[in-house]
Amino acid sequence: MEVICDTSFMMVLGSNPLRNIESIESFLGSLHFTVPNIVADELRQLERHSGPKRSRMARAALSLIGSKFNLISLPPSKYADDAIIKYSRCHNCAVATIDRELKSRLIKNKVLVITLRDNKLIIGNPKD
Repeated sequence: MEVICDTSFMMVLGSNPLRNIESIESFLGSLHFTVPNIVADELRQLERHSGPKRSRMARAALSLIGSKFNLISLPPSKYADDAIIKYSRCHNCAVATIDRELKSRLIKNKVLVITLRDNKLIIGNPKD
């Protein structure tokens, strides 16, 4: 299953390793994490224009792209969240996010949400 990662999810991964990915994969199947180009652009902006802590987290998140996460191109959009929702609906994939507002919008659009709690992946709205 393809899992699109948003900026908030990538920022958390930049400072904390994932645990329990195997148990999620046993439930959903093999997970393929992807990062949209617009998320990578946001991370580069955060790396350049944030304070030291957020800048380090963004740099660490960017280092994951290419090594463990695939980079995909999405059509230009005024808001990254809108592009992520549209892509996830069209390609029937999950979205990994920490952002509460985005989670709510995804659930309303019947998109599977994966989030983090205590460095563990959590399925936000499992489908039947």
